[in-house]
Amino acid sequence: MATENTFIQCLVVHKAEEGYKLSHQIHQACAEAKTIEVLPSWEDAIQYLNNREPKPDLILGSYELTELHPSTFDRLDKKIPVVFTSSKPFVTEKAFWLNCIDFVPDNPHEDRLKRTFDKYKLLHSKASAKQPMPAPSISPEEKNAQKSRFLVKSGDHLFQKTPEDVAFFLADKGQTFLVEMGSGELYQISHKLLDLENQLDSKQFFRINRSVIINVKAIGAIKKHVNNRLKITPKIDYQEEIIVSREKVSKFKKWVNQ
Repeated sequence: MATENTFIQCLVVHKAEEGYKLSHQIHQACAEAKTIEVLPSWEDAIQYLNNREPKPDLILGSYELTELHPSTFDRLDKKIPVVFTSSKPFVTEKAFWLNCIDFVPDNPHEDRLKRTFDKYKLLHSKASAKQPMPAPSISPEEKNAQKSRFLVKSGDHLFQKTPEDVAFFLADKGQTFLVEMGSGELYQISHKLLDLENQLDSKQFFRINRSVIINVKAIGAIKKHVNNRLKITPKIDYQEEIIVSREKVSKFKKWVNQ
């Protein structure tokens, strides 16, 4: 098992909901990255850094939040690399008072965030040595093999599930869950969605957004939703909205209609 110091230790500074979402995106984009804390403000981040040893390897945070704490640029440790997220379409000179290595948009695409970590690893040799040991749960031989069974966890119990038992797979706050057909019960699973995409029958399962891979047999009603998206009502008791992202709508319709 990989120890803590084999990972790129990341500190996320963002409003809670966006911060946990960014943390999940970081994990999806870079297997060597690990979020050690999500903090809601730069003031909290500075206090955290003043009381923590060793320091994180990388900070990823909202540039807009610096406007609430203008002293951030004077008080933050300039030895720690920083990646700013921002909804603004320009790079501000002030950001480079710090060891800023990149700007990415809010809610960045996985490929864009992967390029950021590739740059970090290129610039910081410490990260080059931080290669985690291979995960024992997925061997190279089975990485792209179609799955016929899943070992899942609920509390202290392990269960075996088949693809027919799955309504959909859900990624949330850095963890992946199997949502059971019929009962709607959630079970934790060790696979990431990216791995599952390559291991599932593409005629039966489809990734409708960054967080959900759904079984066609779990789809009830489909209706139009805001911003040219689609909303799915599943055939199970599940209260959260299940949305087909705008960029997936066309392929989703073809998949359903095949």
